[in-house]
Amino acid sequence: MKKQDVLADVHDMLSHWCLEKLREGEVSTAYLNVIRQFLKDNQINAQPVEDTEFGELAKALPEIENVVAFQKKRA
Repeated sequence: MKKQDVLADVHDMLSHWCLEKLREGEVSTAYLNVIRQFLKDNQINAQPVEDTEFGELAKALPEIENVVAFQKKRA
């Protein structure tokens, strides 16, 4: 088996593992971090769209200005 085929198989198996973990429902923060990094490393991203679950999640997040009190820069 060629090295590229082995790497393709590993990538495929990891993507299936990620999906299985998400479908199980209760995912540990460690697993979520692995999944997040896998998506990031593969340049997978999404923008929230209205009337979707992701859009609702984005709406539920507080505005950053209301959560963090930013300090003003000193000159």
